[in-house]
Amino acid sequence: MYVSYVFGLFPMHHPRNRKMASSFDKLCGPCEARHTTEKAAVWCIDCDDGLCLPCLEHHKVSKASNKHQTIPVSKYAEVESVSALIKLDCEEHNQKLTFFCQDHFSNACALCIPEKHKQCTSIKPIEQLAHNAKTSTELFDLEKGLKELSNSLAELNTDRQRNIEEIRDQRKNILAEIKSLRKQIDTYLDVLESDLLKQLESLSDQNISEIDKLLSKLKDKETQIKSLGESIHQIKETLSDVQVFLATKSVGEKLHEEQEWISALCDQDVAKESILELSTDSQLTHLLSDLKHFGVIKVVRKTCQIKVGAWEQQRAQLNVPMPAAARDIDDTKLELLNTIKFDNDLLIQDCAVVNDGRMIFTVGNTGNIVVYSGEGQLLKLLEVGVSPFGLAVISTNTLAATCLFDKTINIVNIDDGVVKQKIKVGKPCLGLSYHNTKLYVIVKGTGIVEFDLGGNLIRTISVDVASDDCYLTSYKDRFCYTCYKQFIACCDSNGREIWRQGIADSGVAADNYGNYFAAHYREHTLNIISSDGKKTKQLLTSNEGLNHPQGIFFDSNNNKLLVANRYKKAMLYRII
Repeated sequence: MYVSYVFGLFPMHHPRNRKMASSFDKLCGPCEARHTTEKAAVWCIDCDDGLCLPCLEHHKVSKASNKHQTIPVSKYAEVESVSALIKLDCEEHNQKLTFFCQDHFSNACALCIPEKHKQCTSIKPIEQLAHNAKTSTELFDLEKGLKELSNSLAELNTDRQRNIEEIRDQRKNILAEIKSLRKQIDTYLDVLESDLLKQLESLSDQNISEIDKLLSKLKDKETQIKSLGESIHQIKETLSDVQVFLATKSVGEKLHEEQEWISALCDQDVAKESILELSTDSQLTHLLSDLKHFGVIKVVRKTCQIKVGAWEQQRAQLNVPMPAAARDIDDTKLELLNTIKFDNDLLIQDCAVVNDGRMIFTVGNTGNIVVYSGEGQLLKLLEVGVSPFGLAVISTNTLAATCLFDKTINIVNIDDGVVKQKIKVGKPCLGLSYHNTKLYVIVKGTGIVEFDLGGNLIRTISVDVASDDCYLTSYKDRFCYTCYKQFIACCDSNGREIWRQGIADSGVAADNYGNYFAAHYREHTLNIISSDGKKTKQLLTSNEGLNHPQGIFFDSNNNKLLVANRYKKAMLYRII
């Protein structure tokens, strides 16, 4: 940017590579080189050196330095504060930076030109470009931008202080709500406990009363049997044999009657053992086992409403061209680099490539992701959840995978095979994309849902999710998604549809220019669609090995494209 080159007008390093002196060490540089000590009266911005008055006179008449800019040494501290932003010498060649390449938008020394800028057509001397730099619109924009930034910081500070007070109020309200809920629960449980204790007392008293009545009968019966026993003794002592014989028959019948009475009594409930048991309500049992939390406190993040000033460099003074337009898709060709073969029973859903070249595939029918080396060798299988679907790369060793039936996004470390976090989506989740530290997921019946890496729901973008099999990619402020047997569509960050086509219905990936590689599952084709949706080009068909293509991943670091069939194999291409 122009800023870099404007700051380049103030040398950070002396030609002898001496750093700008400390504000506490303002000595004359030439005198110091002659091993004498004189205080500097002025500071030469170009030489990055202090000068005493005699040396200043020589400095003014020398052809090499008579055009240099000097300032009173008392003002040196003012420029010292920006010294860290200023660079004059080429770090690679230790030569003065004298040119500016408008093609690469970078400073260059005389040795950089033949090494790095042979093909560049817009190289100009910095002195020529720096003419009237102090009055340039770029410098004015800098001042305006800094003022706007300062205002934004002040506004943000006020907003955050307000948020602190709101959080404190929310904490009080939630605390009161928790206590109120606890009181309601306690009151309700007290009522249930009281009812149960009354039931316990009633049943225990009833059974004790029945047993007491039985005991009273048994006591009477015991008296009768004892009396009968005494009768037998009297019979033996006082009656004749004939009378004893007749009495024995009578007493035997009486004994038999008593035995039948006792036998019948033993079959009654009152003679059976009474055991009091507690049978708790199954709902209460499940409550104790299933209830993991009294509640959950969540932090909901709302989009910051502070508008940072839209300060933009006009680049008028340098006339630096804006970045080139999107690449013409007609120029895109694919060169096959490698073929990765899978077991016949694996059903591949999606794929990704991490920065070290490892390739990862989700296997929908096993609950695993499989990891392959950059050369196509199987390294490991990792269990991530039920029916993994979409993939998104977070870092070299961390991926996010949607699990269709678990209704979660699982973040997994592919080095140690550990699922570090599960983000609950609550509905079947499909295609996945990671952009600017946020995860975006296609959710059936909802649209595109945005989460941060902490699992907090940020927002929901309403789009037409027209099938159970959808893929998603993102590029800057746009989303592109497919729906099986339906369409491929592109929308802005608010869900407003930009274009829609029927040329693809499966995996999709954006290149570095905002064009989209997209597969058609049933037609076994891979196409590239221009960023505006107006042009398409067919790149691969079944003749090149496509067989129900599913996952597509663009490796932006190495300009490669990974295409995964649902069955048997995937292909890695170089984009040329």
